[in-house]
Amino acid sequence: MAKIRLMIVDDHEVVRLGMRAAFELEADIQVVGEASDGAEALAKVSVLDPQVILMDVRMQHMSGIEACREIKSRYPAVHILMITSYSDEEAVFDSIIAGADGYLLKNVSRTELLKSLRLIASGQSLLDPNVSKRALARMTGLADGSEQTPGEELTEREREVLALVARGYTNKQIAETLYMSEKTARNHVSHILEKLGLSRRSEAAAYAVEHRLVPPQKREQ
Repeated sequence: MAKIRLMIVDDHEVVRLGMRAAFELEADIQVVGEASDGAEALAKVSVLDPQVILMDVRMQHMSGIEACREIKSRYPAVHILMITSYSDEEAVFDSIIAGADGYLLKNVSRTELLKSLRLIASGQSLLDPNVSKRALARMTGLADGSEQTPGEELTEREREVLALVARGYTNKQIAETLYMSEKTARNHVSHILEKLGLSRRSEAAAYAVEHRLVPPQKREQ
């Protein structure tokens, strides 16, 4: 019986190791390699020749969505299962548009993950039921013109803070740049993460770059 050739892409080494350990217990799955971001995954596809790629959505350097889009355009036969730690309708929508074959949350059971992987490998597609309704609603909104543009839910001040987060500024540096207290800067960052459905600053930075919410810096005269 031919084994499912699997590639694991996640920017957390512990996650990759844990997944590899789980999959290697299965007789019909062979982990052919790993990558720590989308760019590395894209570079390794032609060498590793995976049948299925299990890929984290938000990673530094190149997100899973960007990598999915590129891989699908170059290697359409490769099946891609996106996985993330939180329910994010924007990521679901973008994953579908990028050509992903499925989308799951990281809190699924091992049994469900294995089942999903085998379904994807067989040519079927799937979406986690917890996020599929939100993705459908977002696509419907886009079709009827009611869809929000990325970052529209943020205030002008929050957009300024987000741009600085994307440039790697700390809360203290944001406070100094925008003439506010460090506590206020911290609160702005928390509100931004909450509104965008994100959990980490790095995710907010990736979101800002991906959706072009970072204005170009002014050059010194």
